[in-house]
Parts: sequence; C-alpha cells; structure tokens
Amino acid sequence: MRWERLFFTVYRAAIRSGNYQAVDRAVRIIERSSRLLGLDRPVRTELPGPEGGAVQVGTVGLAELERLIALTGTAESGDAEG
Repeated sequence: MRWERLFFTVYRAAIRSGNYQAVDRAVRIIERSSRLLGLDRPVRTELPGPEGGAVQVGTVGLAELERLIALTGTAESGDAEG
C-alpha cells in the first residue's frame, strides 16, 4: 500500500509538470517493487569451475555431507568462526 501511495504521488508530479526527476523516481519505485514481488526475470550467474567451465551443482545425502565436513577438519577443530 505504501509503495502505491509513493508511486502515485510521484507519478502525478511527473505527468502534471513533466518533471523528469519525478519520472525517474516513479521508474525506480516500479523497478524496486517488481524486484520485491519477484516479478523480475532471475539474473543468470555462472561461477567458473575447473578449466574455466561452469560449476556443476547437485544435491547430496547426509552421509556425503558429513564426509565432506570431516574432510575440511572444521568439525574436529571447533573453530566455527573461520
């Protein structure tokens, strides 16, 4: 509701007076509300992996997760803050 009030206030100023700063502000409010509502298309990000290829992401079970934690040694050291 607050976004709509803000938007329509600056929208009226943009339309009535042709104020470019109000136009810019109205566009920014629309962009922000679209992001918050999840209406924007997700941004594609790619992490470089070995030899510059994409990192493959998958799921693992609890046993595999425990094995990986044991490999890092953080479970034994008790140093949770890194």
